[in-house]
Amino acid sequence: MKIAKMLVLACFLSAGVAFADTAATEADKKWLEAVEKMVTAGQTKVSTPSETRVNLLKEWAEKKGYAANSSKTGNGYQIELSKSVAKN
Repeated sequence: MKIAKMLVLACFLSAGVAFADTAATEADKKWLEAVEKMVTAGQTKVSTPSETRVNLLKEWAEKKGYAANSSKTGNGYQIELSKSVAKN
């Protein structure tokens, strides 16, 4: 029984480490708030070293009607946002 408990605990710990980098932290959320302000002010290019922040920005862009194109650079990611215009 002790071995089973240890195995379950080891699985939970290893899963926590594996998914720790993919969850948005408070710093990521504050970064997104700052990016929102930049975008509303007219800036369309954003760069970040974090793939988590790229995904966070893409989710935000989709909700707000922006197209987000990202590309990998030497030291991170470059994201370019454009507002989609509806055609009738």
